Amino acid sequence: MVHINKHGLRRTVPAAVKREIRSRCGFGCVICGLAYYDYEHFDPEFKEAKAHNPEGMTLLCMQCNQKRARGTLSVETVTRANLKPKCKEDGFASELFDFGPEPVEVTFAGVTFYNCDVLIQISGIPLLSFSPPKEVGGPVLLSGFLADSSGATTLKIVENEWFAGDESWDVDVVGPQITIRRGPGDIALQIRVAPPHAIFIQRIDMNFEGYFLRGDQESLHISQDGKNWTTFSAVGVRNCGVGISLR
Repeated sequence: MVHINKHGLRRTVPAAVKREIRSRCGFGCVICGLAYYDYEHFDPEFKEAKAHNPEGMTLLCMQCNQKRARGTLSVETVTRANLKPKCKEDGFASELFDFGPEPVEVTFAGVTFYNCDVLIQISGIPLLSFSPPKEVGGPVLLSGFLADSSGATTLKIVENEWFAGDESWDVDVVGPQITIRRGPGDIALQIRVAPPHAIFIQRIDMNFEGYFLRGDQESLHISQDGKNWTTFSAVGVRNCGVGISLR
């Protein structure tokens, strides 16, 4: 891959330009709506570009990007899709978590869950839950939803397919890491996947059914009033129906 073109332009795209492109495209590939994407110059192509102009850039998933590189996806098609992004049409970007048939280990801030049907349940509502494979050799299925500090859902998961809605301020996907921000530097949720057996919720700032949940890679903090907190750190929960239940 060429990292500097003939005009001396590097492939590194400024963060502000990336944010503008993500927001305009609906946080996913403008062709197919997948939420793992690359930043693509199409008008003009990167080799002819003199600047990272967001008006001539878009989001393409790896597969669609490869079609562009092979010449099987035209710039005209990309241009049309850029004007009517798939994610904007659908109202969400989506992608699949790649889990295998064996139990999945989930590190939820300071708590690690292994082979638990429901990780955290609040007022009888599971935030994250697993169900067995639908067929022999198929993947275990993760479902649930995660909100931000205002209570608005930022990420919905339905049987391993995750959906990031257009109402989220910013959804940034870099490699296996998903980051959802309310504003620059204000992270509501950060998830990293390690297929096929692990998922890490690295940052969370969430409000749901009267409970506040805040966490980083070291600890999970839970409160009902936002003032008095219970902290979980280096806690392991294994082989249970419900890991943590809050009423």
